Amino acid sequence: MQKIQMLTLLTMVAATATSQTSPATLHVGDPAPPLVIAKWAKGQPVTKLGGGNIDVVEFWATWCGPCKISIPHLTELAKKYQGKATFIGVDAFERDPNAGTRYPMVEKFVAGMGDKMNYNVAIDGVDGTMGKTWMDASGQEGIPTAFVVDKDGKIAWIGHPMMGLDEVVGKVIDGTFDAKAEAAKQAKEQEAEQAEQSKQQQMVKAISDAHAAKNYKQEVAAIDKALAAYPTAQAALASPRLTALAKYDHAGALKYAAQLTDTVFKDSAEGLNAVAWAIVEDDSPINHSDPTFAVKIAERASKLSNGNPEISDTLALAYYRAHRVADALATQKKAVAKYAAGSQVDPATLKDMQGRLAMYQHPATSTK
Repeated sequence: MQKIQMLTLLTMVAATATSQTSPATLHVGDPAPPLVIAKWAKGQPVTKLGGGNIDVVEFWATWCGPCKISIPHLTELAKKYQGKATFIGVDAFERDPNAGTRYPMVEKFVAGMGDKMNYNVAIDGVDGTMGKTWMDASGQEGIPTAFVVDKDGKIAWIGHPMMGLDEVVGKVIDGTFDAKAEAAKQAKEQEAEQAEQSKQQQMVKAISDAHAAKNYKQEVAAIDKALAAYPTAQAALASPRLTALAKYDHAGALKYAAQLTDTVFKDSAEGLNAVAWAIVEDDSPINHSDPTFAVKIAERASKLSNGNPEISDTLALAYYRAHRVADALATQKKAVAKYAAGSQVDPATLKDMQGRLAMYQHPATSTK
């Protein structure tokens, strides 16, 4: 159930910034780490970098949408620089921790790409050695990320494969690439990023500290300060702001909830559902305040989600609070059946949904 709750510190950091957990130890100009490959999925195995060769080591994953977009581009570059540079795509950060199923899954993906993925493809081990020694060590937190390794085995460039890689590889090949200037540029960018990260973390800490102290006015003020600096964090911080505001300003919270449904959450099934749930559930500070409004936004959320059973569960409760018991019962029956038939069923969630179904079936005897 999409209940409104205080976002965890990690979630808010991710929502407001790309955080770097520790200073980078691998930089442009440093020797490239060794290739520690669990399995080669395509092409010729590469055992050593440098030694007169130029290599491009790119990190990706099967679940990564931007990675899939960059694959054909890497194939084009591999063809363009054939015989001059070796391209290696390293699958890393897969979510399946089991080597017995993870490696075949990656191999199946690579095979399905066919000629669209026409370069050497390697798979990082389940221990994540490549991800740690390359990505983590260089402070890179997003994929796809490409590393250009020069003929001496040193890292000449680190960046997104769709943003400048072609030009960089060409210059490294013909010897016109200024690695020192690139190192200075990236060091300056990293310094600015770390300063920005520190600023964002201070804002996040102010929010979480106020929440922990149950100083909800201060929490709202801290959230508003963060939103003024980072407007793009609206969707992430709207729910905790609503929750905190409701603790001391019931009318203001209802007004803000209505505002959210017309702006930030207008086309977000999850956001609309969160607001509707806050109005109809028993434990919310603004519970049962406007069930008709909750029905309206829960119906829109259900439509946007194509009948997601957990969102339908909210809609059914909204109907019930609005004294539309027949609609609540019909909606909940479908929600429970659809959720129970899904591929990922949480027993606790299913039990809660079944409990509400029983409540709608016997409203006169319900204690809720």
